[in-house]
Amino acid sequence: MTQALVVPITQITNDGAVIRIEKNGKILLVAKDQVKTIDTVHENIVRIDIGEGPLKNIFLNYQEVSSPAVGSANELRDTIKAMMLTDAYLGGDAKEVTQVSILNQVSQLTNVLVAMNLRQLDKTTGEPSRIDESNPNMIYRGWHARFGIPEQPEWAIERIRQVNDEIIHEWAFGTKRPIYPWSQRETLNYVPYDHDLPVESPLPILPDYNPPAEGPGGPVGDSNPPVDQPAE
Repeated sequence: MTQALVVPITQITNDGAVIRIEKNGKILLVAKDQVKTIDTVHENIVRIDIGEGPLKNIFLNYQEVSSPAVGSANELRDTIKAMMLTDAYLGGDAKEVTQVSILNQVSQLTNVLVAMNLRQLDKTTGEPSRIDESNPNMIYRGWHARFGIPEQPEWAIERIRQVNDEIIHEWAFGTKRPIYPWSQRETLNYVPYDHDLPVESPLPILPDYNPPAEGPGGPVGDSNPPVDQPAE
């Protein structure tokens, strides 16, 4: 008796951020961002390299694939390649798995940017670039952010002074950000470091402005009313 040859049925579908491969009742989900290359071998086999070494590669015989219907390994390769295009936006709404993937990547980028920003802001963890001990009972220490030019606003400046038996540490305008000129260290305002400082730099000087009569900050009444309004 001749035993009938059982041909496995394989189905390959595009499922958002993954490619779903169903074979002999088993389901394999291949993340699209994990796929490195898709090529053909031995004329009838498509190989999917997922970047985990040769033993982890996925091999698909196009003759065993029932969906999508293809006539060659090259056609199956090109069909899978077309599935690799994410449907984050193809004219419709993104699938939930795609949205979750995008949100996770954005969250990772946010964490990296926050860490980079913290490293950039905190210039005072190392040794100071300049120290001024020329004043009695007072020391200035400065950390520069770029080239260390004293006249440039690139310095975080700390003032240490002794008052009676106490040593007081203060920072220019309460911040450790390198945004002040070292050359102006003796004229800056110093306060203890503010961990919750909402504004970390002095307010800019506004240009002169003459408000209209009876406006905010203006005089009460108008000694020179317009000609079309009779004076009281």
